[in-house]
Amino acid sequence: MTEQFFTYTDKFTNFSQADKDLLNVALTFKAVVAKTELVSYDKRTDELFFLLKGCIRKYYIKDGEQITIYIMTENNFIGAFDSFVTGTKSKETIECLEPCEMLILKRADLDRLYKEVPLMNEFVRKILEQTLIQFQQALTSFILDNPEERYTKLLAQNPEILQRVPQHMLATYLGITATSLSRIRKRILEKA
Repeated sequence: MTEQFFTYTDKFTNFSQADKDLLNVALTFKAVVAKTELVSYDKRTDELFFLLKGCIRKYYIKDGEQITIYIMTENNFIGAFDSFVTGTKSKETIECLEPCEMLILKRADLDRLYKEVPLMNEFVRKILEQTLIQFQQALTSFILDNPEERYTKLLAQNPEILQRVPQHMLATYLGITATSLSRIRKRILEKA
């Protein structure tokens, strides 16, 4: 299971075999069914997740409505970072949309790895830089693009998500209603 993880880490840094052995000890494998909440609203979390298989979403609840803010598939990290770093209760929920397999890294293990594996600092910095860029691109898209442009970008960048995520969740992710998403999809199909 960790081979897939180390194929991913090799894109960012070159851990030695000794480093990989220490990481192997720190990572815990977990398989869960669809609809499992990895992080629950108003609960603390000390875990980060690296998704090996499946699809996960992160969402907030506002006025009783679930608003999807992030959708993730294989070979990515996810977590409720504010809760993970500060120890406060999470404002978000992280839910598996499919049966998932993942590696889990606990906060205490990450802190230990920072000391035992110096390259871990560089690896995490690069992951955080990548995450910051993704969030900035998403924010920029919400400011500059109309809903149809956001949908078209999603279709071009990550078309398999459209098959893996229910339409009402995709709609909130795009900042629109499910009805608006249906209209956008119909217009795009008519143009094709």
